[in-house]
Parts: sequence; structure tokens; C-alpha cells
Amino acid sequence: MVLYLITFTLRDGSQREHQGLYACGIDAVIGVMEVFPDAKRISARRISQ
Repeated sequence: MVLYLITFTLRDGSQREHQGLYACGIDAVIGVMEVFPDAKRISARRISQ
């Protein structure tokens, strides 16, 4: 598992960040999509190995 910083923007323009352990960046993005399906933009950046 790898620590990722996920940044996402909601429909109202507010931007949020979340840190979590994921197997890969795709899993991190899918996790946010499941919780916030109305997110307009999602990015995942690995912050540890």
C-alpha cells in the first residue's frame, strides 16, 4: 500500500484534499469517485513509497 494525496474539486467550486493508503493511483481516484460522484476534477499524487 502506498500513501496518496487526493485533491478533488466539487461542483460548487470547493476544493478538498484527502490522504489515504491505496494500492495504486487509480484505486485512489475510484475511491473518491464512489464517495463524491459529483466531483468535477480528481487527481492523485503518491507521497510515499
